[in-house]
Amino acid sequence: MYYSFIMLKPDALQKHLVEDIMQYFKREGIEIERLGYKKVDEALVSTHYAHVIEKYGEGFRNNLMDYFNGKDTIPMILKSEKSSLIADIRRIVGATDPSKADQGTIRGDLGDDSFERCANEHRSCYNLIHASDSPETAKEETAVWFGQDVSKLYFG
Repeated sequence: MYYSFIMLKPDALQKHLVEDIMQYFKREGIEIERLGYKKVDEALVSTHYAHVIEKYGEGFRNNLMDYFNGKDTIPMILKSEKSSLIADIRRIVGATDPSKADQGTIRGDLGDDSFERCANEHRSCYNLIHASDSPETAKEETAVWFGQDVSKLYFG
């Protein structure tokens, strides 16, 4: 069995899209191994997005805090028998910029934001979902959101 990490962001919960989003994965035979519900604090956001904050700086960090801090998220560990799980999840999720995401993807069908709009409004992009991009990242993010005991899970 292969595992990966996703997190439904505050805008997905605020728009009541949790069940709609999960249907995209269910149709592909991807199952939930573990599901959480977390009210995010500054430390969790800073840890999860540390590499991106380092790359883009304090302004990006402030936008993330406005987007996440004190808001609810749903972190999940997904599983599949396919070794292509991480790539499959990222294909299902779609491009990070919802305005550029293909129809048939979560962000393409359900997203309504764009990088251009969020840049003009000086805020984070409301793109509904985070998906790990590699086995190493999936393992790290799972540990951040669910604790360190992820040694029994195979991330690929």
